[in-house]
Amino acid sequence: MRGYAEKIYVLVHRCHEQCLKLMRAKNQPAKELRETGINTRQGIILKILLSEDGLTQKELTSRLEITSSSCGELITKLEQAGYLERRSSPADKRTFNVYLTDSGRILAKQYKKTCVVELEEWASDLTEREKEQLFHLLGKLSKGLNDRISKGSGRKS
Repeated sequence: MRGYAEKIYVLVHRCHEQCLKLMRAKNQPAKELRETGINTRQGIILKILLSEDGLTQKELTSRLEITSSSCGELITKLEQAGYLERRSSPADKRTFNVYLTDSGRILAKQYKKTCVVELEEWASDLTEREKEQLFHLLGKLSKGLNDRISKGSGRKS
């Protein structure tokens, strides 16, 4: 089984690049989204908040399965662009909730309408079982890589 790590990396990278090419070539409304300067993770945050406005950063971090600092950076960029606002939690002043602004809501609806449909089409060659397996395996790979990064971040150079 040796030698698969590089092959997996190449395939994941190739799929990522192919998805971006499809989006650019096929999806004209996505051009408008690119011009806003948001990336896919930021778009997903907007889409999540469209359904459940007022989540905490911790809840968003959990849904995206990323680090708290990465989520914080995404939220900050969206806030600076005027798409989100943070409000102190009435229950806990140390926590804040994240809400869409009016322009954020418009952009979230546009993202949902264009990019999410495109993502579903990209996976249409897979059965539901294959999608579940791929999701599970990529999640496991991502968690393992994240664990290694976390362990390595405490090392001194």
